[in-house]
Amino acid sequence: MEEPIEQLPYADWVDQDLLTRELAGALLDEEIAAERERLSRLDRGESGDDIVMSRADMERRLAAMLAVRGRHQDSVEK
Repeated sequence: MEEPIEQLPYADWVDQDLLTRELAGALLDEEIAAERERLSRLDRGESGDDIVMSRADMERRLAAMLAVRGRHQDSVEK
């Protein structure tokens, strides 16, 4: 027999702060690597379902992610 799950009297939004800075940084690193790979494939003339933006938009997105990652790393090192 399964034990009943106790429902806490809080809304689900209370759990939104569970993403740690380290996890956020790791997820951002993964997305930066993925965007670099998409740009490399585009340079080789390849396509794919995951290439949905123009090259200029992809480059801007990558630059923005790198800037955010740099600020994150600076705050961790302090």
